[in-house]
Amino acid sequence: MGLPDVQLWLVLLWALVRAQGTGSVCPSCGGSKLAPQAERALVLELAKQQILDGLHLTSRPRITHPPPQAALTRALRRLQPGSVAPGNGEEVISFATVTDSTSAYSSLLTFHLSTPRSHHLYHARLWLHVLPTLPGTLCLRIFRWGPRRRRPGSRTLLAEHHITNLGWHALTLPSSGLRGEKSGVLKLQLDCRPLEGNSTVTGQPRRLVDTAGHQQPFLELKIRANEPGAGRARRRTPTCEPATPLCCRRDHYVDFQELGWRDWILQPEGYQLNYCSGQCPPHLAGSPGIAASFHSAVFSLLKANNPWPASTSCCVPTARRPLSLLYLDHNGNVVKTDVPDMVVEACGCS
Repeated sequence: MGLPDVQLWLVLLWALVRAQGTGSVCPSCGGSKLAPQAERALVLELAKQQILDGLHLTSRPRITHPPPQAALTRALRRLQPGSVAPGNGEEVISFATVTDSTSAYSSLLTFHLSTPRSHHLYHARLWLHVLPTLPGTLCLRIFRWGPRRRRPGSRTLLAEHHITNLGWHALTLPSSGLRGEKSGVLKLQLDCRPLEGNSTVTGQPRRLVDTAGHQQPFLELKIRANEPGAGRARRRTPTCEPATPLCCRRDHYVDFQELGWRDWILQPEGYQLNYCSGQCPPHLAGSPGIAASFHSAVFSLLKANNPWPASTSCCVPTARRPLSLLYLDHNGNVVKTDVPDMVVEACGCS
């Protein structure tokens, strides 16, 4: 079976996934009829669709202007494991573009955000790099430029900080002051100048905050779903032995490099696309299970003749866990999120 055949099977697959039939034949009860290469090609295509569906994307992002590698590496260090509640929130890092920098003391930063409407912002920090030309203590004011319901060009003071050390600084911003822009474009004006009476300031004004290159500013945002869902408990189940005919978990590891997606999925390098397959004889009917879903419908394409055609018992996932992803969205922002129910951990007969 070649790739065109696999694509045809894929079309049939999604028709089955969306169909809500109540037939008595279990879709995951048999063995595979596909050759190994064809099965692998199908699994990779299914992995792509599963990731896109989990991220609510219709197609993979096209990264035309990726962040500088040094800036990206530094930003990723800020995304520590456990900083976002699993399955309940996201962490976004958005790099600034400088749209106006006519003064040595003032810069206008533009951020392109893509926060889902179903989420709300609860934490925001602006990361800035102060240059080695630091002339003593600086007064840094951060304004929101042209907020909604105000005339264009107006500004609102969000925060004021006094800075005495060079290098990177994380400045907390009020999350309430960053909400409400439907366009997804946020503009912040930085006004950074020496404190009055600073005796170390001499000569012409010098730029004090780095706004380009490897030290470009970035926003660290934490967002949370408005109605967080409850997670499911984990369970373990053995993987299938080669000759096992009964319901068990079959493992496929999908490498994002193999998908050609390493340019926008930053972490992890791959994930387990496990699925449930095998026979459910009558004495196993009623084992803990859930309704047939993505995974059981997927491998209806791999079924053989069902030895119990009158049985409605089906091999389905009984426990799943989320998949943590770091990826670049279509605006070049770094997004950290937990996609729920992505990895099957246990199987049983429904």
